Amino acid sequence: MASGKKGSAKRRAKAKRQEQKRRLMRRTALSVLGLLTLSTLLGFSFLIAGKGEKASVPPPAKPKPASIKKSAIRPKAPTDSPIVGEEYPEEKIGFGLEDLIAKTKKRAKVSRESKVSEAILPKEHHGRPQLVLIIDDVSQPRQLAAIRALPYHITPSIFPPSRMNRHTPTMAQGLKHFMIHLPLESGSAKMNRFTKTLFVDDGPARFEKRVKEIRRLFPSARFLNNHTGSVFTSNYGAMYHLYGDLKKEGFIFLDSRTTGHSVVRRVAAAYHTPYLSRDIFLDNVQNRAAILHQLKRAVRIAQKRGYAIAIGHPHRATLDALRHAGKILSGVETVYIDNFYRSRYGR
Repeated sequence: MASGKKGSAKRRAKAKRQEQKRRLMRRTALSVLGLLTLSTLLGFSFLIAGKGEKASVPPPAKPKPASIKKSAIRPKAPTDSPIVGEEYPEEKIGFGLEDLIAKTKKRAKVSRESKVSEAILPKEHHGRPQLVLIIDDVSQPRQLAAIRALPYHITPSIFPPSRMNRHTPTMAQGLKHFMIHLPLESGSAKMNRFTKTLFVDDGPARFEKRVKEIRRLFPSARFLNNHTGSVFTSNYGAMYHLYGDLKKEGFIFLDSRTTGHSVVRRVAAAYHTPYLSRDIFLDNVQNRAAILHQLKRAVRIAQKRGYAIAIGHPHRATLDALRHAGKILSGVETVYIDNFYRSRYGR
């Protein structure tokens, strides 16, 4: 009996040792597997890091911004653009819609623009091609009178009151067709000195306060575009907040496109609203021949797409060119911005 118990104890001890051995082997195998996996991941990390800028990084999602981080998302403002009372991007790099259409056709498949397809598109128009002419930087009654004397439907974009011109809200009283020309942060310290220019770092509370002030000063205004603003309109967080405040107060924003880095199209899509933007600057070069050339470009865009938006300024050369543009403009219908918007978007 004793010998039987002793044999049973030996078998149990042997089985226990074998089980411990199996467990040790399993742990060893798992440890080796873990080390192999870690080394593989590290190898991939070094490989990707070694490629530097060639590594492809998918663009981030477009969440509703909770805060504005100027240093993180503010691009470097262009420094080589000539500035004459406004920021003029270089037309040769494709700021006219003709160039944009050509570039889009070359891309063919899915591109960055496909991500903002939620923006509301204009309705088809069966009449003559429409050309919206806007004159920015209006602050004097004589400028307004000169614009209204032209034989075309031209929308003046009027500055908010400043230290130099406090009477601009009075000028706008009684006008049926006009816009507000809102100064936003640019890459030029000189341009940023305009009274109450909005800066990216001002933050949402100040954006809201300024928009409410503009509404109080111009109670009948509906449309607004940016004066300068290459830095501000390139900052998604700042532009998102400002756009929302404008929408709340019943304003419709038109992007002057003073920079190739504008994010206004993406912001308009995020709010599911139409995106309005400038196609052509008329008077980067201030002589009659150059301005008439730009008008021809605007007309070609309108004839090709059905409409175009051109922006000029109340320079003597611009007003003179418009007086002599009858033949060029005979193929289009010049329309005020509000009439254009109503005909294209039914609002």
